[in-house]
Amino acid sequence: MARRTLLDFFDDLAQIDADFVLYDDGYRVRTFTYAQVAAAARQFAARLRAEGIGPDDKVVLWSENRAEWIAVLWGCLLETVVLVPVDYRSSAEFVAHIADVVNAKAIVVGETVGAPNVSRPVWPITALAEAASQQDRPHPAPPTPHPGTLAEIIFTSGATAEPKGVMLTHKNILANTVPIEREIEKYRKYARPFAPIRFLNLLPLSHMFGQAMATFVPPMLEGVVVFTRSLSPPDIVREIHDRRISIVVCVPKMLEVLRDYVVAKYPRLREGMPRGLHPLKRWWRYRDIHGLFGFKFWAFVVGAAPLDPSLEQFWRDLGFLVVQGYGLTETAPVVTLVHPCAAGMAAWGGLSMV
Repeated sequence: MARRTLLDFFDDLAQIDADFVLYDDGYRVRTFTYAQVAAAARQFAARLRAEGIGPDDKVVLWSENRAEWIAVLWGCLLETVVLVPVDYRSSAEFVAHIADVVNAKAIVVGETVGAPNVSRPVWPITALAEAASQQDRPHPAPPTPHPGTLAEIIFTSGATAEPKGVMLTHKNILANTVPIEREIEKYRKYARPFAPIRFLNLLPLSHMFGQAMATFVPPMLEGVVVFTRSLSPPDIVREIHDRRISIVVCVPKMLEVLRDYVVAKYPRLREGMPRGLHPLKRWWRYRDIHGLFGFKFWAFVVGAAPLDPSLEQFWRDLGFLVVQGYGLTETAPVVTLVHPCAAGMAAWGGLSMV
């Protein structure tokens, strides 16, 4: 179907009858279905209307990855409110500065961040549907967005010291998501035996690559997104194994950290790994390592930094796929992406990618 705006994706997402987000904060695990995330988005949209926040107004989102983050994004899109996400690792002073620059009507904050010293409203992300005094009053329906409607402002420093706001419209983001959806549609039937596809997303949702791989891509496969707070190698490996993760979304540095962890655990890898093994022989040779990660895990999707070819080769020699993307915030964010199926065929045949 033709996609004019991001809300076309929301309509599809809301109809999926499956789990969507699993959030492990280190103390407890909470699971949210697609319907629950969609309902939370509509509740947040209602709160925006109640507070008089409407088209082209700005809302800053400063929070760790969690299901409510995705609900805030969709709630803003439903009301044509512009979302301004900020990395949860940013300082409270930086958040206050961004809120001033965009003249934000409110700041939504997570559980793990501080409290910005601002005069504007600050809303805890865990209370998205909190009642407002004007909530019972009638409000006009928001205007229908068009492809050129501003969706988000992402502040990025790039190669400079002073972060600048990149304005992304529905059309900008669709330019990335629609081609991916078309390719996934070609191979969807082959993924069914492995369903549900589970993504462990280790990138902040304020990063467009992390956002796309958590918000837009998983629903195309009726997949599950897993968020976790801990980034220590033992915890990440345990999460991959216990949650039956299929794909890890991360920066190349995480591949390096996990490589060092695996090599320390299996010292024989220091001696080097033979090339050109038949895939089945390779799997059998390293079956203990595949067992460490769980036999459902098969791929890393990496971006946001250069990937050392030797690091990619290490994981391919073990029998794991590494899918690399390149882009920048201004392209929302993908410029080019290794085709997973083509890369998988090359890895299966022991060939090198060009």
